[in-house]
Amino acid sequence: MAAKDDLKKAYIEWLNSKLAYKDLEAGAIEITTPFLDRHNDRLQIYAIPNNGEIKLTDDGYILSDLQASGFEFSNSKRRKQIFNTIVKGYGVSFNSDYNELYITTDFKDFPRKKHSLIQAMITVNDMFMTTKTTVSSLFTEDVGNFLESHNIRYSENIFLSGKSGYNHNFNFLIPHFKNTPERVVHTMNVPSKGTLSNIIFAWSDTRFNKNLQNYKSDLYVFINDQEKEIDPNIINALKNENINPIPWSNRNTVVDILSA
Repeated sequence: MAAKDDLKKAYIEWLNSKLAYKDLEAGAIEITTPFLDRHNDRLQIYAIPNNGEIKLTDDGYILSDLQASGFEFSNSKRRKQIFNTIVKGYGVSFNSDYNELYITTDFKDFPRKKHSLIQAMITVNDMFMTTKTTVSSLFTEDVGNFLESHNIRYSENIFLSGKSGYNHNFNFLIPHFKNTPERVVHTMNVPSKGTLSNIIFAWSDTRFNKNLQNYKSDLYVFINDQEKEIDPNIINALKNENINPIPWSNRNTVVDILSA
């Protein structure tokens, strides 16, 4: 059995091996991260130093990529509301002229702000991943409507702090009651290796944080299987991390658990 220090060391070594920094023109720095987008490509951001500050930006990649897939942002009040909640929650700014997600930091706060920008990119990418062939309503909104239809009380779009000090976004939180544990509910709109790794990382960092030490907390992940069958490896990987995978087609099987 590996000791906790060995596991910590192994993770840090993996993280360092996947990070790459490249100098570009005009002093900008390209940063390739280990985190994956919906194409299973590693996310890239750009650091632009300026008068003692550092601007970190996605250079418009996330929203431009979604728009190229048929995503429409400007004509949906609901999507704008969710989008604004996400970026504000992570302390990220949005430049509508360039579809750019960005954040400004100093050298000392660079690691935390870099992580916040990446988490915002991942969350926006997954929550708004809709194409012309996909159902018009957002999957996350469908899950919220499902909870409400069964009179399940919840808080929406929450941020929990992990042991690392980073904040992680989850879609819903159902409070504990007596002996019933707190239930965190998240959605996997696009079942993929990238989305899977992001959820596992966020939950493993969050589940033992100081806010959850007084009682047990469980994570339920609703997985969108409306368009195609879910890869069994995704189901097994979540179960191995003590996360409860719920295919959307099986959602009624957890009503009693979530409404307790």
